[in-house]
Amino acid sequence: MKHKLMHIFYLCLLFPLGVDAGVGRVYPSEMQKYTDAETGYEIIMLTDTLGNDRFLYQTDPMWTADGKYILFRSSVRAGDKPVERKRESDGTLFSYHPTQYFFLEVETGNIIQATEGTGWGNAFLANRSNRLFLSRRVDDEWRMYVMNLDVLMADVKAGTVASPEKYETLVGVFPKEMGRPGGYAVNSEDEYAFISVERDGTEEEKERMLKNAFIPQNNQPIKIKPVLSGIRKMNLQTGEVSHVVDTEFKIGHMQASRFRPDEIVFCNETGGDAHQRMWYCKSDGSVLKPLYAETPLDWVTHETFASEDYVYFNILGFQPRLRKQVSGIVRINLRNDDVECVGQVELADEEYAPHRLLNGRGFWHCNATRDNKWAAGDTFAGNVWIVNVKTGERIKIATDTRMKPDHAHPSFSPDGRWLLFQSGHFTDGKRLNLMMVDLKQLK
Repeated sequence: MKHKLMHIFYLCLLFPLGVDAGVGRVYPSEMQKYTDAETGYEIIMLTDTLGNDRFLYQTDPMWTADGKYILFRSSVRAGDKPVERKRESDGTLFSYHPTQYFFLEVETGNIIQATEGTGWGNAFLANRSNRLFLSRRVDDEWRMYVMNLDVLMADVKAGTVASPEKYETLVGVFPKEMGRPGGYAVNSEDEYAFISVERDGTEEEKERMLKNAFIPQNNQPIKIKPVLSGIRKMNLQTGEVSHVVDTEFKIGHMQASRFRPDEIVFCNETGGDAHQRMWYCKSDGSVLKPLYAETPLDWVTHETFASEDYVYFNILGFQPRLRKQVSGIVRINLRNDDVECVGQVELADEEYAPHRLLNGRGFWHCNATRDNKWAAGDTFAGNVWIVNVKTGERIKIATDTRMKPDHAHPSFSPDGRWLLFQSGHFTDGKRLNLMMVDLKQLK
């Protein structure tokens, strides 16, 4: 083991999973600290290796508006029994552990369960209040709920937690005629949820979609097939749903500006490269346009709507053919379309397992602070870096995250002090630890 982990202990021996699981259940702190043997930085392990915990995707807010809690999800921690479900493709049965959402109290490390039961989809924290928006499948309906976190946390501290209905309010039911809803994001004023949908469309649309669909090089498999899609918006006061735009490709990575209420960024999701990945639209549908016009050598991925005027993204450089132009963490100015390369690292300078030999340059996912001071990236080698946007200085923060069973996905707290990431290092990639670094350590 490359790092020296201090005071490892297994809380499940003291507090077994599956006992009195439910909304408001409190799990004792699992916080531990260790020093990365290569970088010298102190890293806080927020959760142990037992719960199969994961942060939300780095494009979504993870900190409550008051900064006291961090949101994460887990399919194991609550101890739910497996649930059987039919695959839509062929009708065969499969089993899974339901995902539940949890909050970690930053001051104490205590973990509070926020959901129970089955059918939960995405979760999205409000920007201006301590509320949590949640989608859920109930009786074949897609429903949006909102949870009052101030009331829940007050009851948790008082030991008076009630049934979930006290904290959850139904916002609305998505009309089936508007499409099949998927991911969503809440706008900066907490007025609307922008929801991606798949739709049937016309035969003419389907023909154009297939004609224009991206074909990977060298007969590589198509990971995600194109599908007619669109964006709808739900009024979070009334539940009313209205049309925004339609597309002839699959929409992914739905994001809303946390600074301006009418701006949306999303991608053409192929599971890999695309002719034109990033797109921008206005919430009233008046503008729909590519964001950063790509060349054939650009492999664009993992865009992040990080600050008011900038979207950060990666141009991959891990193949020889991709080394013929600039790659790395890049940002584009939403007001004038100016593009700037923030930084890149060489995989040859990284330490990684022999079976992961790659030629080229290494950033994969990215994020940035809201003041545009720091950018963060993880690499194919499993290391986490931050980059000074003004000077280009690159600082390696953490090493050997294994990038499995999920990627590190670094992100920042709203005030820019804390860097979050997840790591499979201490389980050899079998489960994830949730990690946090205090950037006040930087000299």
